[in-house]
Amino acid sequence: MYLVRITAAAFAALALVAVSPAYAQNVPPSGTTFVYLNSAAILQAAPGSADAQRTFDRELGEWRTELELQATAVDSLLRDYQRQEVMLSPQAKEQKQTEIQTRQQELQNRRLELENQAQQRQQELLRPILENVTRLIEQIRVENSYAMVFDISTEGVVAAAPELDITDIVLGRLGASAPAAGGTP
Repeated sequence: MYLVRITAAAFAALALVAVSPAYAQNVPPSGTTFVYLNSAAILQAAPGSADAQRTFDRELGEWRTELELQATAVDSLLRDYQRQEVMLSPQAKEQKQTEIQTRQQELQNRRLELENQAQQRQQELLRPILENVTRLIEQIRVENSYAMVFDISTEGVVAAAPELDITDIVLGRLGASAPAAGGTP
């Protein structure tokens, strides 16, 4: 009976290790001081990132619609001018041209304004996710005494040993899995 309990306990421990994403990963060798990860894959799979992306896409769609409506109005004004141009006096032509240029400039200004607004909104939506991921990476770095953690998604690393990749460890701690279309190289 005692032997059965030990075997059952050992089996349970092995099952836990096999199921847990954080423990099923290849862990860099002990004493490793430099590791890397793929922050793009982590960010894509991090809890909350899909909701943030949907919110951003919806808002971006609304801004694009606004710009398309303004552009359509400017195009319509330009077409009307081109049809009427031969019948307009020089003064009326100049007035219409000025109106068209003003509307085109307003459209360009609004486009730049919305681009800035979109960039700020994206940062606002991602900030809590990035802070959580950064905190977790720092925790893993300290726990494992890593001196540095590099990010291979920024093209600074040309080549690295796969056993030094901690992307899956971070994903496991986040309770996320690697994105289907990407992952670590």
